[in-house]
Amino acid sequence: MRILRLVLMILLLCACRAEENTGTAETTRQEVRQPPAPPIVENFEGEPRLSLFPRVGAYRPEEDDATALAYWRTYLEHLEHTAGVVTLAEGGRAFGLRGVAKLDAFGFFSPLAVEPATRYRLRARGKHTLGEGARAGIGILEFDQFLWIAEQYPQSLAEKHQKGLQPGIEVTGEGDWQEHEAVFVTGPQTRMIHLVFYLEGAGNRAPALWDDIAVEQAP
Repeated sequence: MRILRLVLMILLLCACRAEENTGTAETTRQEVRQPPAPPIVENFEGEPRLSLFPRVGAYRPEEDDATALAYWRTYLEHLEHTAGVVTLAEGGRAFGLRGVAKLDAFGFFSPLAVEPATRYRLRARGKHTLGEGARAGIGILEFDQFLWIAEQYPQSLAEKHQKGLQPGIEVTGEGDWQEHEAVFVTGPQTRMIHLVFYLEGAGNRAPALWDDIAVEQAP
């Protein structure tokens, strides 16, 4: 009887330890998968805080459109070579978008987890020299859940999850470094936003530069 009790105690102890290890591993996985969220500041000087993914046009082509997908991937590769973090002549670093031939609208997006029906403030410093009819900015797309998808969404997926859009910050013409700010309120179903850094206007060779980007809850 004593031997049986000892065996049962050993089995119970092992089970508890296994459950504890499983819980710890699951907690670790959840911590690793925590999405970026406000308050957040990106100055491009150290470890990246914002993940930036390229986008061309409004949507990624659907999987069954092989020809359009091939063109889309080619443009994305070209965009990744002409845009990104740059070193400034005056010192420091910033994110820059430069015109791409045959593309009228393109950019990069950065996903952030947010709370629904919540007021946020977007701040950024910008410098730009834009041609006639060109414009640049940081727009906001709203989605009903955080999607771990590291590329532009096809229309079918966007229509399923996108719940709104907000203008954010937009600039035209020419301007030296200056502060820009926009306050927005997320919708009642919004759980994720995309900050969309965009440039519209073909042939604009001077870069639109952004730095010190911050998103935080606003009173």
